[in-house]
Amino acid sequence: GDGSFRDEDRIHLGYETGFRVLPYLMQDSYSREKEDLELDTVILENENLKALFLPSMGGRLLSLYHKKLKKELLFRNPVLQPANLATRDAWFSGGIEWNIGIYGHSPLTCSPLFFGRVKDSQGHEFLRAWEYERCRKIYFSMDFHLPPGAAELAVHVRIVNAAGTDVPMYWWTNIAVPETKETRVFSESDDVIYIKPESNEKENSTCHFGRSTLQNLPSLPDKDGSYPGNFDFASEYFFQTDSACRSPWEASLQKDGTLFYERSTPLLRYRKMFCWGMQKGGRHWCDFLSLPGEGDYLEIQGGMAPTQLHGMVMPAGAEWTFTQYFSGLDASDEDLSGSWTEARDRTRRLVTSRLDESAVEKGHDFFYRQRENSVEEILSKGSGWGSLEQMMQNGRKSPPGMEFPASALDEEQQDWLELLAGRGFHHKGAGDLPLSYMVDTEWAGILEEACSRGDNNPWPLVMLGILFYEQDRKDRALALWKDSLQMEETMLACRNIAVYYRETGQKDKALEYYTRAFQLCSGDPGRPLCEEILSLYIRTENYTGAWDFYSSLAIELRNEERLISLAAVAAYETARFDILEQIFKKDFPSIREGETRLMDLWVRNSARKLAHVRNIPIDAGLMEEARRACPPPPGIDFSMT
Repeated sequence: GDGSFRDEDRIHLGYETGFRVLPYLMQDSYSREKEDLELDTVILENENLKALFLPSMGGRLLSLYHKKLKKELLFRNPVLQPANLATRDAWFSGGIEWNIGIYGHSPLTCSPLFFGRVKDSQGHEFLRAWEYERCRKIYFSMDFHLPPGAAELAVHVRIVNAAGTDVPMYWWTNIAVPETKETRVFSESDDVIYIKPESNEKENSTCHFGRSTLQNLPSLPDKDGSYPGNFDFASEYFFQTDSACRSPWEASLQKDGTLFYERSTPLLRYRKMFCWGMQKGGRHWCDFLSLPGEGDYLEIQGGMAPTQLHGMVMPAGAEWTFTQYFSGLDASDEDLSGSWTEARDRTRRLVTSRLDESAVEKGHDFFYRQRENSVEEILSKGSGWGSLEQMMQNGRKSPPGMEFPASALDEEQQDWLELLAGRGFHHKGAGDLPLSYMVDTEWAGILEEACSRGDNNPWPLVMLGILFYEQDRKDRALALWKDSLQMEETMLACRNIAVYYRETGQKDKALEYYTRAFQLCSGDPGRPLCEEILSLYIRTENYTGAWDFYSSLAIELRNEERLISLAAVAAYETARFDILEQIFKKDFPSIREGETRLMDLWVRNSARKLAHVRNIPIDAGLMEEARRACPPPPGIDFSMT
């Protein structure tokens, strides 16, 4: 923040927004090879709207088609192209996504939710999606209502903290809408918190916030920030809706006069705009996430906290609910250009003429009374973790209306079912990896009991160490992993010990245990372990060691683009410039938002070539010249500023 921040802006800023994945696993097995894909869909429609959901992809609302306008209201991506943007890596653009639990795109973004048919008290069918979220140990459901005659699709969100402790909480609804230079965004408040452009200049840079009015953004002098097309750089700002507003809203206007709008009850108080920016890097992101020329979108979003870097606390035993509506209208007869304040006021009147505050509240009250209605038919299954949690809690029921059948249990829960049955933890091979993990302290006692069985099985010690490490009891975890090695060396224990030493600055010991882990893999170490080892070489500036390690790998691993991007650093530092030039011609499907490693290398290599031609040393001026005069190839240009 800066001097523009208010005292209340600092409350819970940064609270529980650190990177966290466990107990989930990464989802990073994808490429840019296109092939036909069949996905189950669930459709909810009436005479006005048709909503199309992807239950296996976080319940994403892929499409919302307006029958009277004959228009798709959302940005509907023509492909499903994963990219490294979510908590667990894989994410795809388009439609409406539901982000819950932890900071970032939800861990359930590319995972299945339960979907089922339910009936309301008036006999109308609606859809329910629900799951158990493992990081926060909370249950949540989304009831999608579109009864006959309804002009808006409504989603009634219910979050239940059934645990006996307070938990951090997070919710943002992300809505992708088409973007052109003429697209304009409106919301209730002109007061915004914005992220300064320098936050996007380099990888892992700190977020710099400011508070301003939308019409006078310091990051966009002399331009109207309500037109995302005015931003050359990737940008976002958060509308700070006043607490007195009974029904916050946001809308996006297209050139043809189509106005998409969403409105909610006040728990979902804040709104956001995100755009990739109009420079080459931003346009490349849109193409990268879709097809060239077909991926231009921006996001309007709704959340419960002032920004996505503000945390929240959900009390023990609490249940939170809110309702959000989505639809569109034809605003072509209205003048929504000119002064943002006047155009916003006209937009508010248009939205209110279709859906006013009292209608929002009345709908919410009705939907709230249906939230515990029984599911009549499960249309699509989610995970088995909710069922396992009920078994762990000695049969304590999940919230009414959310059914977690035992039939959803699968191999991911098998090790934990064995533990609950008192049969210990399955003894795996030295180079194997478990299919799932637990980091919930309620499992510590069960794992400790398994550790004391005296069956010379190292795996309960390994898994208990992971649980403790995640709970920041790192020295205890280290001792458990080392104890496990006395029974049997496993790749995972050695790798985990290496991580401990890497994070405590003991690089030589880290490399020693990484080497032991690598040797236990029987010639099949897998890309993630190799990536960590190669990264360690790079961090310690042992570029010769990095190149030698990379060169020693099997051809399949040397072709892994995550390893290639690291090997590029070693290639530059060891003067293998011909190889580096070949690397620059490749595509990198897993490049992450804000990741600049290859861009930085391109600039350094371009400056090197300029220095060689002119027979002069490389200095800051030459680096800046290279940055301006030597544009990178499209495959690595994902700059956001």
